[in-house]
Amino acid sequence: MAAPIAVEQDNGVQDDDQYEVASYTTSIASSITDYKYEHGRRYHAYQEGRYALPNDEDEQNRMDLQYHAMRLAFDDKPFFAPVAKLERVLDAGTGTGIWAEDVADAHPTATIHGIDLSPIQPRWSPPNIRYQIDDLESPWTFPPNHFSLIHTRIMLGSLRNWPLFFSQSFRHLQPGGWIECQELDVWLRTDDGSLPEGSAIGAWCRNQEEAAGKVGMSLRCTGDGMAGQMREAGFVDVTIREFKLPIGQWPKEKNLKEAGAFGLVAMLGGIEGLTMAFWTRFLGWKAEDVEAELVKVKREFQTKAYHGYWPA
Repeated sequence: MAAPIAVEQDNGVQDDDQYEVASYTTSIASSITDYKYEHGRRYHAYQEGRYALPNDEDEQNRMDLQYHAMRLAFDDKPFFAPVAKLERVLDAGTGTGIWAEDVADAHPTATIHGIDLSPIQPRWSPPNIRYQIDDLESPWTFPPNHFSLIHTRIMLGSLRNWPLFFSQSFRHLQPGGWIECQELDVWLRTDDGSLPEGSAIGAWCRNQEEAAGKVGMSLRCTGDGMAGQMREAGFVDVTIREFKLPIGQWPKEKNLKEAGAFGLVAMLGGIEGLTMAFWTRFLGWKAEDVEAELVKVKREFQTKAYHGYWPA
């Protein structure tokens, strides 16, 4: 288990043409960008409904802030896998492409393939990036033994069938290739018991998991659980690295304090997008009731009295 995070003694409120649809070997069709709108938020059109989070600018900002928080917590490492020679990389669920862009810049001789349901990646990218609109839970069209590294980052709520994903990854990795899943458990923890029973944050976590369960997903991505599924797919030398992603500037350590600041801004600006479709579609909440509940959740996230973090 990762060591407890030291708490700073302070109180108060804190302040273009790259896309292709591999499944049909066609160029982007207009239907892929014929986005769907619900409660004022924009959602993906390709495989409509499979992914319950929006893809609009507000959500893209949240994803990029969360990425920066993780990079800080990871000591600025994009991945930890000891890849002997990085040749072809799959960024599964590439989102805004921010991880793919960083890796492409750092490894100009490698080819980075980014797959997502939404065409929200930059139109101007390093020449060694290939973006593709596709569903990772459909059969992959890449050759077997193709990639030297497959990477995921916060795909909980996206993949419904992790065993299938690991099976396809195993088939399409080169002998000696690596898969690295940078995932987290959406069940906020504290090391000091500072989050009380009956908190709005705790209720939010439970409702998120209940809503995900209605469509056969889980937001509880734990290291032990994922490691077991990897081994069942045939992987060996499986290693679990445990991290803590704080919410707020309560940590004493500089990198974690900065990571917590990014994480807090991401949650305050993005929690409505994380919640609205889950609760209205799957739990039967009214939009106005969701908004009222999130006021309480955000208020709790804003106090240093609660030393919360996401286990990653």
